[in-house]
Amino acid sequence: MDVPSLLGKELRWGRHKLLALAAVFVVLPAVFAYVTVGFQHVLPTDAPIAVAPRTAAVTGDDLRVARAAVTVFSDPVIYQSRADALTALGREQVYAVVSVPPALADSARGAAAFTVYIDGSVVPYHEPSRAIVRLLQSGLGTAIPRDVTVSREFVGTQYSLSTYLVPSFVVSLTAIVALGYLPQTFEAEAAVLDRLRVETSLYAVVASKLLFFAALLVVPLVVFDAVTAVTGGSVSVLGVATLAVVVVMFLLLGLVAVAIQLLAGFGVWGRILNLLVLLFVLGFSGVVYPVGFFSPARRWVVRQVPTHYAVVTIRGLVLRGQPISAYADWLGGLVAAVGVAALVAGGAIELYERRA
Repeated sequence: MDVPSLLGKELRWGRHKLLALAAVFVVLPAVFAYVTVGFQHVLPTDAPIAVAPRTAAVTGDDLRVARAAVTVFSDPVIYQSRADALTALGREQVYAVVSVPPALADSARGAAAFTVYIDGSVVPYHEPSRAIVRLLQSGLGTAIPRDVTVSREFVGTQYSLSTYLVPSFVVSLTAIVALGYLPQTFEAEAAVLDRLRVETSLYAVVASKLLFFAALLVVPLVVFDAVTAVTGGSVSVLGVATLAVVVVMFLLLGLVAVAIQLLAGFGVWGRILNLLVLLFVLGFSGVVYPVGFFSPARRWVVRQVPTHYAVVTIRGLVLRGQPISAYADWLGGLVAAVGVAALVAGGAIELYERRA
């Protein structure tokens, strides 16, 4: 049997599982899209901040003075240009940019006007940024001999928290399908795998399932866009770039799930291990709260998890309208991670066939 024949088998299987498939790919996104409309609470917290010059006249001493004032309530990073700092803001490497005026030590220059730039799409940071402005004005007022004014300016569109959670839905559903539903289908067919291995290769079986479920992921994106359009939503998740990231993330997690199933066996241990991986992905990818809101130790862990970069990329595509080229390096890393996962899954397949 070749891959098209196996895909036909998956379609015939899908016709017998319409209720289960509808629950995951239609009902779940529709319910999530509806209930998030009423979810409007924000939890304030700290996050990394960039310190950047407003003009070329700003000196290193000016930046260091401003950095010292920011250190009181954050872990600031000095950038040599505002453009670089705003790029880091769009990639969620920092969560505010403090634009520093020149000649902070010159009392004859009048009031020093600072601007704090906040990304409008990072809703959990909207309220904390108000406190940042007050603390910055207080700290700078005692650090330099000039009057200080600090204003807050949003970059991009400001969203509600319910809209901010839209990419979280996309990532969560992808992880649930890859690490929950996909392994379940393998387990349900464990008894016939030996027969399929006689007719075709186990590699083809795995490839057909991955292709089948990757294609199905278009359905929840369509459903979500339809529901949000009816309820007056302002963002769309259905796009070539978003779908590409979703598919790459699904392949990464799906290959991990397949490897676990084959190595741990089609039973309780495989289910438990995949569940633990799912909980880890949802808890350590910055799905809801940006990574800068975590403790330094947890922040380091999150930045080692490949799915974290998929989360930020999808937020950038959906909420900030950025081109996928802005995240080309991260997407390349995700593709490389898929390659590593494919090698691991291939090794698991070889080991399974030797045991069988």
